[in-house]
Amino acid sequence: MHTPYIILAILFIASLVIRTGYEQLKDAGKIDPENKRVFAFIFCVMCVLWVSWFQLCTLDPILLNLPSAVRWAGLAMFVGGMMLALGALFQLRGLENIDHLVTSGLFARLRHPMYTGFMLWIAGWSVFHDAVLSLLIGLAGIANILYWRRLEENRLLARYGETYRRYSQGTWF
Repeated sequence: MHTPYIILAILFIASLVIRTGYEQLKDAGKIDPENKRVFAFIFCVMCVLWVSWFQLCTLDPILLNLPSAVRWAGLAMFVGGMMLALGALFQLRGLENIDHLVTSGLFARLRHPMYTGFMLWIAGWSVFHDAVLSLLIGLAGIANILYWRRLEENRLLARYGETYRRYSQGTWF
């Protein structure tokens, strides 16, 4: 297997582990998410995660010759996921420490449009590139995103109580 691919796979998985550790420490109250240095570090980790992911798929050593229509559907998933995640980012006007419950716009039907967008990025980009091994590695990313979502749901429920419970009953994911 190619060394650059292995390095990128390690960077991707290490970034997932660091981000998951951050979420767990945040949940345990052992890290201050408002600390600018912590935020800058996690932001850099997420940049490494996404850059390594996009490069990983282009270098995948195990390719599947998918039909053109399937590959273009993968690209559409990627673009849709990117638009969803960026739209949510602009609507939130931040990445961390949002001080109110957002229930309008993209959040009116989807509780976690950014996480949904990330999962679409992972699946769509690997399908577009016929990247079998990367898709398998990407499943670890999707599992982590689902875990981050669960932690966030618990924090929002603890913070907003019944208001969040009612909101979540009327939305998907």
